[in-house]
Amino acid sequence: MEEATRKQTAKKTYSWELVTYEKQGKLFVEWRTNAPFRAQKDRIVVFEKGFPRDAGGHSKAWTWADANKSPWNTDLPFGAEWYVARIAEAAPDGPYVYVEQIITKG
Repeated sequence: MEEATRKQTAKKTYSWELVTYEKQGKLFVEWRTNAPFRAQKDRIVVFEKGFPRDAGGHSKAWTWADANKSPWNTDLPFGAEWYVARIAEAAPDGPYVYVEQIITKG
């Protein structure tokens, strides 16, 4: 007769938040998370003409997604259709992928 195996499961849910706003005519980006860890090489990026297929491609402005840098003054004028995202590496030294995306509404 086989012994029953005792299984235990633990589950945690974390959230990430990305916010854009205007301050003194400039585009500011703020981010926060309740996760005790960072994504692999995550960055906050601003694109001018849509979200490129290559998330790590040319951006108008970017910064590392370090909690100490939030909120971030991008030094870009606030207005409609800035494409703002948090991106992270899919795997160590892998391609960047989108984690969160916002399109500003002027």
